Amino acid sequence: MLQHLLFPLALLLGLATLTAPLLAQQSGPAQENRQDPPVLLTADEVDYDEELMLVTARGNVEVAQANRVVTADLVTYNQKTDTVTATGNVVLLEPTGEVVFADYAELQGDMKDGFIDQLRLLLTDNSRLAANNARRIGGTRKEMSRAVYSPCDLCKTDPTRAPLWQLKAREVIHDEEAKDLIYHDAVMEIFGVPIAYTPYFSHPDPTVERRSGVLPPRIGYSDNLGAVLGVPYYYTFSPQSDMTLEPVYMSEEGSLLLGEYRQRFSNGEITLGGSVALVEEREAGRRTGDKATQGHIDSSGVFHLNERWRAGFDIEHVSNRTYLERYDLQTKDILTSRLYAERFTPNAYTSIASYRFQGLRFFDVDEETPLVAPYVQHRVMTPGFSDLGGYFTLDTTALSLTRDVGVDSHRASVVSGYHLPYYAPSGEILSLTATLQTDVYQTQDLVDPLNPNRNYDGTAGRVFPQLALGWRYPFVRNSGSVQQLIEPIANVVISPNGSNPDDISNEDSQALIFDSTNLFSLNRFAGVDRVSSGTRFDYGMNFGLYGDRGGSTTLFLGQSYRLREDDTYEIGTGLEDNKSDYVGRLQVSPNQYLDMVYRFRLDSETLDFNRNELSLYAGPSDFRVNLNYVKLPLQAATAQFGDREELSGGFIAQLDRYWRFGTRAVRELGDDAGMRDIRATLAYADECFLLGVTYRREFTNDIGLEPDNAIYFRVEFKNLGALGDNDGVF
Repeated sequence: MLQHLLFPLALLLGLATLTAPLLAQQSGPAQENRQDPPVLLTADEVDYDEELMLVTARGNVEVAQANRVVTADLVTYNQKTDTVTATGNVVLLEPTGEVVFADYAELQGDMKDGFIDQLRLLLTDNSRLAANNARRIGGTRKEMSRAVYSPCDLCKTDPTRAPLWQLKAREVIHDEEAKDLIYHDAVMEIFGVPIAYTPYFSHPDPTVERRSGVLPPRIGYSDNLGAVLGVPYYYTFSPQSDMTLEPVYMSEEGSLLLGEYRQRFSNGEITLGGSVALVEEREAGRRTGDKATQGHIDSSGVFHLNERWRAGFDIEHVSNRTYLERYDLQTKDILTSRLYAERFTPNAYTSIASYRFQGLRFFDVDEETPLVAPYVQHRVMTPGFSDLGGYFTLDTTALSLTRDVGVDSHRASVVSGYHLPYYAPSGEILSLTATLQTDVYQTQDLVDPLNPNRNYDGTAGRVFPQLALGWRYPFVRNSGSVQQLIEPIANVVISPNGSNPDDISNEDSQALIFDSTNLFSLNRFAGVDRVSSGTRFDYGMNFGLYGDRGGSTTLFLGQSYRLREDDTYEIGTGLEDNKSDYVGRLQVSPNQYLDMVYRFRLDSETLDFNRNELSLYAGPSDFRVNLNYVKLPLQAATAQFGDREELSGGFIAQLDRYWRFGTRAVRELGDDAGMRDIRATLAYADECFLLGVTYRREFTNDIGLEPDNAIYFRVEFKNLGALGDNDGVF
């Protein structure tokens, strides 16, 4: 009898072919087995009628193969008709966790035709699908009658109540050849109330990763733009390339077209994006009535030429300074375009690049913005060459910088160094560093600081050696569940005074931020045009408490003393006097409910705060607060920014199981006090549905831009897609 059972049992397990495409969205890719695993059968009774050629298994029938299990009250196999049937409490357990329920199932021997009555399907994410019946026809088509789908949980007290939302259809057809799911007379219901109907629609089945079609629209409203509606269309050219086009209608500003083309190659990828709009021209922020075409470009690409070399490009450009902010496309202050090639080896890095910048701030002048071409860098670090563990470094750069109006500068620079760390048996940590920086500059139209009416053209050079000796001695003490740390740190740097002549143009070292991170740096400037000259003594102290559960509190205080006071550092940097300002950093993170970092700079004589930066995150996940405060002084080299004092913060509150509220605000303090930005989001989210509403108020103070109120909403149906814009607090 067993030989009569093997084939029908395999067919019975083949019932999964009726539902497999429905499960594909939840399952991983199918694995091709070289040899089918054995089929196991248990039943209260098994009969074989030779005359009728009928195999029957009755009572608690269970058929298992690998991790797939089918149970039923009765299973029969008719050899004459080559048909397997399962009747009564039919349950199919898929290895990926899905469960199929049915009252009756039937499958032909060739597995091309089949039928399931009263289909009910439970997916791994608790989504449910039900149909009066499901048919498989010709091995390439499935038809489900009176189907309903919902990923929402049923009411625990009354499971007969309609879920939050469900999708019903008179008929659902799965075309396996075209890989389409087709719906006839489909209705969307919310709480059992129909809200949308369509006689026909289709979408790719879950096995399709990419397919051309309309994407969920973007909807919003703002005072400046009016009603905003964007309907993106996704188009796929090949498995390696696709494109998204989104026409956007704005009732107060006309229309614009957004686009992005993407393509992958065997050794790289490109993204070509941008927009074009037909808008009214403006003069001093006022509309002239004339139409003009404006737009922007935002593209990038990278190619891996071989194991060590890669090349790429970034292109950012806009036709009008306020275009991006006006249409809520980007909020950058500076657009950067570059063309580059890079080489990576274990001990070296090489880069050849060119840069173009476009400033979008009101004081930026295009003619004075530099073009950098080329910019060459080569950095080498040799491994330790002796038992001492020392190593050499070599940083070589070459740069050419030109402007339509202003200084043209061409530079070649070589910084060589030797570094020797040493760990003493006593626990002290010593370091010896010797560097030599050699620079050659050729400049044109460099303004003489002593005579602004006179420009300097010519060549200048600099040879700048530095010798530094560092010392630190950490003391650690265990005290119960807390580990204490006290670590004095000292650093002596010897170098010649001056070394920043006026005939060297300062391009990359204008903004100097003196804090705890660069107190012990050899050169505190960000670039190489200016050097930290003179002999100085840097010193500080680290304090720390570390808990055995991961909490910590640390404090650092430090200062620098220069033997000679000169004009190396601008007024306001905290380094202009012999004794620098005190710099410090306090970090408090005792547990997951508090994380605070406070950086400060104190006047060395009055102890007044010259710089404050506070970042605070506090509270449990149900009510998380964040606060940021920054106060920066005016520096002569960056006087166009002035003093800056800003406070920003917000919170996110989980109001209950489903509702969340969050808000964020930015306020300018000081002489130019006022709100800069406010936004708030209220959102409902459960296991199958999300609804979010965001309000945003921008207090813009710029030529051509006015303050704006905007509201956006987002609606998301699980496994169906989203509607609206995602520009909220969370």
